[in-house]
Amino acid sequence: MQINHTVSLQEKVPPPEGFSVAEILEERAHAMQSRRKRVRTRAALLAVAAREIEIVGYDSLTVDHLVSSAGMVRGTFYLYFHSRSDIIKAVLRKYWALMRIHRPRGGGLGLRESIHRANTYSVMLAARNPRLLEAREILLREDANVASRMASVNRIWSERIVRDLERRGLTTSEDADHAFVRLKARAVINMSDTLLSDVNRLSGWDESDGPIDLHLVIRVMDDLWHRSLYLPEACQT
Repeated sequence: MQINHTVSLQEKVPPPEGFSVAEILEERAHAMQSRRKRVRTRAALLAVAAREIEIVGYDSLTVDHLVSSAGMVRGTFYLYFHSRSDIIKAVLRKYWALMRIHRPRGGGLGLRESIHRANTYSVMLAARNPRLLEAREILLREDANVASRMASVNRIWSERIVRDLERRGLTTSEDADHAFVRLKARAVINMSDTLLSDVNRLSGWDESDGPIDLHLVIRVMDDLWHRSLYLPEACQT
């Protein structure tokens, strides 16, 4: 099943297109050619891992595959990483850092436009890094540290949402239902993560329906976020 990356949207601000981790890490590796050997070798390995996982997927990725693509020997790989999962976890850490750096902010948009821009970013980001996110799902089940890091990322995100709700007068830290709102924010984030995982999982959708309509996914997420968090009654039990 192929993901349709063409999304037709009518909005005042052009939709953020997310980023490809592989492209960014390849650019960084190229820019480090004048750095000391250890720095540029590690950068090259990360770039190769990010690119190859999008080509073959986590299950088919091997250390032999990585070192062959990088033009290195196995011994060099093990100077920097312990295993296949170790290097993919390093790529995921880059992904989470880049996600925070590049997230859309500012612009003086209205509430619905702001929600739409954020969800467009999330959907397009997942669409540009589908197999890395498949690997993330596997590692979340296998590695407690990855699960802890993911929980930390989502906790920071939920705190940012609660601050935005406070700024808009929809809740305050003194409200009796403040804990309810905080937990609801975490729930909406988790539901969005699950939807994006399903969208990008090869066996997750009926192929008879044709390519995935990313515009439709964005509409669903817009509705979920607005109804669940930003209507006045959404912040009440």
